[in-house]
This record gives sequence, C-alpha cells and structure tokens, in this order.
Amino acid sequence: MEVKWKYKTIDQWQKDVLATKRNFILMCGRQVGKSEVIAKKIADFLLNNSKKKILIVSGVERQASGLYNKVLGYLQTDFAKYLKKGKDKPLRTKLMLKNGSILITEPVGIDGSGARQHTLDGVIFEEMQLIPEEAFTAITPMMLTTGGFMWMLGTAWSTEGYVYDRLSDPAFEVFRINAEEVAKIRPEPQRTLMNTYLEKERERLTTAQYQQEYLAIPSDLTRQIFPDKLIAKILNANRPNSINRSNDYVCGIDPAGLGSEDGSISIFKVGEDKLIQTDHIITTNLYTTQTTDKIITLEHQHEFQKIYVDDGGIGFGVFSELLKEDETKYKTIPLNNASRPLDYKDEKRKTILGENMIFNLLNMMEKNQISLLQDPEIRESLKSYKFEYSKTSKKLIITSNYNHPVQSIMRAAWHLQSKNLKLQVFSINV
Repeated sequence: MEVKWKYKTIDQWQKDVLATKRNFILMCGRQVGKSEVIAKKIADFLLNNSKKKILIVSGVERQASGLYNKVLGYLQTDFAKYLKKGKDKPLRTKLMLKNGSILITEPVGIDGSGARQHTLDGVIFEEMQLIPEEAFTAITPMMLTTGGFMWMLGTAWSTEGYVYDRLSDPAFEVFRINAEEVAKIRPEPQRTLMNTYLEKERERLTTAQYQQEYLAIPSDLTRQIFPDKLIAKILNANRPNSINRSNDYVCGIDPAGLGSEDGSISIFKVGEDKLIQTDHIITTNLYTTQTTDKIITLEHQHEFQKIYVDDGGIGFGVFSELLKEDETKYKTIPLNNASRPLDYKDEKRKTILGENMIFNLLNMMEKNQISLLQDPEIRESLKSYKFEYSKTSKKLIITSNYNHPVQSIMRAAWHLQSKNLKLQVFSINV
C-alpha cells in the first residue's frame, strides 16, 4: 500500500529517497520538496509495517508538527479507514493506525530530555542542524533493542558536530539536493519562478550562506555567534509562579508584523550586575494597537523601569503608541538595529547598534551577567545566529533564520549597558 503522490511530477531524487531502505541524511536546499517526499515515505512505512513506533523530533514543536500534519493529511486523504477513531483518534502530536503503528512528534527540549521516554523503531530528525548536540546522544539509544532507522533532514550547517560527522559515516546514505539543479528539471512555470527566486537570494546572501541554504554545501566560513556550550550554560532560569512587585523589571520588544511573522517580548528582573529572564512571549499576527495593549497590560503587572522597543518598520507604530500612554511615555526607549550607538567614538569602524546589541548579549553570557529561560524557542534562536566576514569587503555579516526571541532579549539586555546613560524620550511629535 502507498499513499498517492499529491503533485503532477516527482523528481528522480525524490524517487531515490522513497526507495532507500538505509539510514540516510537528506541535506537539501530550501523549497525543493523535502517535507512532501518525507511525509509520503513516513505514511507508506506506517501503512506497511504493523506495531511500529516512529518519532519525529525537532528543536521546537512547530517544526516537527509541520511534517506530522503532512503525514496525517496523506493518510486522511487516501487511507482514512486505517486510522483509529474514538478515544484513539489522531491528536495534535500523535496518530495511531489500526495495524498498531504509531507516529508521534515532540520537541527535544533544551538537551534532548523531552523525548527520552520512548522505545522506537525509527526517528526522523527535522531541521537537524538546529537540534542541540546533546539530543542525539539522548535519542539514539532508544533504538538499541529495535534496530530502528534514522532519517536526518535539513539544510547544510557547519563543518563540525554530530550531523557533519554522519556525512562520512558508512551507515548513512547521503542525499545532497541542490536547489539550482532541482530548478532545471522542474516544469514551467515552476522552473522560472524558482530561478527568479534563487537569483534574488544569490544577490542577498554571501557565497557561503547561499551554498549552505540552497546548494547543500556546509561551510567552514560561518560560525555560530553563541556556542552550544554557552547556550546550555545560560539557559538556567525558570518562570516564577508570581510577580514580585518589589523587584525591578525591564522589557524588550521585537514587534510582530501582520501576516506570517512572529514577534517577541522578553521580561527580565534587574539585579545590580545581572539580568534574570522571567518571561518570554511569542506574538503572532498582531496589529500595532494589539501589541501596545499587550505591553500596557504587562506594564500594569511589572511597572517596568524601561521598555526597549525596535522602532524600525512596523515597530515604529508600537513605539509611537507607547509614547502616547501616560504609563509608558517616559520609559520607552527606541533601539533600532540600523541606528548608530549613542556613545560611538571610533570612526574607523562604524558599527550599527544591532551588531553592538548582539555582541553585548554574547559578552554578558560569557561573563554570566544574564540568565535566560529554559525555553527551546530561545535556544533555537540563539543557535541560529551565524557570522562570517565578507571575502571582498572584509565586513562582518550576521544572519539568522529565526531571530525574534534574540531580538527582544538583546534589547532588554542593553539595559545594563545603557542604564548609566539615563536614556529617556521626553516628547516627540507623532
């Protein structure tokens, strides 16, 4: 039995992935059809193998749930009668077939402990490059007694670590899927659409970034800004059960734009020389007025010393609205990534404030001046930050494909850097 392929054509590399019986690494350029072919492969495996337990894991739940939902969609379309019903009907993170096979999806958490409790017949690592190193050590023993399979999926990353080591492991078949090669064999109009998009990405990204994201080539030119060991050390705070009004608090805001964009709000308790994160809130698809209302509610609860907000783009609306409110107008400070630092003196190296805030956060982490919540969204955001130096201009280039949590954290963290400056906005015409 096999579910029906949902598309008019199928690439040869997708056929090869469906046919392999080995452990494998699928290192893909983005937007080539990775999730679609893996969803079909998982669905076919579950239908043709009884009493098997398969786990999809990722750094955070939203990644694994996307692949899980595609598997469920295949099964509901072609083999709905094979899915259990009633109390065993498909749930948000678990589905059961009448042949006894089970598919579950879980985030690995900070260190892999979120998925330790299973004995597995197979595991699929989604967005493998963002999974913490400790998770591989925690999860692979779950297949010790079953001889289960491992499928590792994602884009290229660095030239070190568990994933990179598997590229030369004879136990793994390696598929490197180049987005440019895929575009050549796609029918029109998809071919033209893909080529146009790739051309824009080549202009936007550095050579190393483009090779990683679209050509499936790991690079030794790019490095994580926040090393894994440092992330693990600093993610040691827990959300308190209540708000202690005798403490001082600051807030960092990266506003969300309408559409698919997320935003982030980070709250910290202020010590003499240390910040301790007490809350982190992901916001999605909010109007500026809704974000402002959220901040005002948090202000009533915490009575912030300062509120640091990104006033670039959509953030200017939030910033200007906070200036109109009596509770927040004298404590709201704009921190735009493109701004120059206020106390900048070295004319030979004109940095922008966004860069300074990132490296201020790194410096605070190294000096143990900040504690962050044990939150997988925060861990993934920190891990996603990379840097390299341009071969031509020699300028520092910083990138991230999931920046919102860090963007709010680094603004709040700027409080220790700027508190002696006594920054305030007294009035502004809006």
